[in-house]
Amino acid sequence: MIGERVWKVPVEQFVAAWNAASTLDEAAQAIREKADGPTPRWAVVARAGVLRKDGVSLKSLPLVTDPPN
Repeated sequence: MIGERVWKVPVEQFVAAWNAASTLDEAAQAIREKADGPTPRWAVVARAGVLRKDGVSLKSLPLVTDPPN
């Protein structure tokens, strides 16, 4: 099933990748690399939501970075 791979990434690795990212796209890309395959962004966001509900601290991420001036 699509999005299933995101749940196979260990929590510690998921949290580290998420908290090291500057944007949601960066987090999704880093987690895709750890998942060894296609992982839709919605699945990454869904797992982050579940982890937050379980009390895991994840920083807020913007969808994109602001364009340079």
